[in-house]
Amino acid sequence: MAKLSYKVPSSLNRSFLDHEITLSKGGWAAKPSPIKQLLFFGGGVLALLWFSTSTFIASSGPVAITFFILWGLSAIAYFGGLMQTKELRIMRVPAFLAYLPLKARHVFTRRSSNPSDFSSIVGIDGIDEDGLIHFSDGGEGRAYLIVGSASYLLFDKDRIGILNRVDSFWRKVETACEHSFITTKEPQRVYRQVADLERRNQALRVRDPDLIELQNEQYDILTQHVGGKFTSIHQYLLLKGKNAEALRRGHQVLQAEVGGSTLMVKEATMLDREETLPMLRVFYQGTEDDLLDLKASLN
Repeated sequence: MAKLSYKVPSSLNRSFLDHEITLSKGGWAAKPSPIKQLLFFGGGVLALLWFSTSTFIASSGPVAITFFILWGLSAIAYFGGLMQTKELRIMRVPAFLAYLPLKARHVFTRRSSNPSDFSSIVGIDGIDEDGLIHFSDGGEGRAYLIVGSASYLLFDKDRIGILNRVDSFWRKVETACEHSFITTKEPQRVYRQVADLERRNQALRVRDPDLIELQNEQYDILTQHVGGKFTSIHQYLLLKGKNAEALRRGHQVLQAEVGGSTLMVKEATMLDREETLPMLRVFYQGTEDDLLDLKASLN
């Protein structure tokens, strides 16, 4: 039976400070608290007492001292609270300070803008012939053309099986490898049909002009009409690992999923360099001329 709700699983990277203890069997202290939260509360209260008695706050008067203690206790209670991931709220303060400047909240991607900010996030240094992507932050990635099993015509049993399989897959995925799903609308891929047509051409024993003309007509229909004017939805999966080892483990998990079941991913085809470039054009470039510039810059 598919789950109606999901929760964030506990991290395997737990330390001694993450262990939870219960201070009392009843009241507000009955809720288990991690050791790091208790240490934060204790250290915060001691620091508040020191500021109230040994600094200029001690000579500011009873009213000011009272307001300072109330403000300090409120700050300790708030920043010492736990988020859904069992992390203290104070752990988000460095990220908040980095996000606070207006410049850090906007990345301009106009043609006339400085590309340094955008490149620092998703910049690519190069793509190998086999499709291995080298990112500017030191990570490595690969792109896959995938085919799923989702459909409006699914039976309830199949839908539940897909949900359970997807839940099982994400439990095996490591955080060191990012999974980005990219959906585009592109001309239909006809390379298999063109290859089959070429095999038929090579197998012709009688080079009759009418047969040659018929094959040329079929080739024009495939390349110019079906593969040029008729578009369909394509879905890609971009794996980006922090390093080569993280990417290798992410590839193994995906390969095992494709080989073990067709519920989540029915087919996954690894893309080489020439197939990866058009897919990245959706984010990096916008026209055919820009795609040629992208190819030239990565050569």
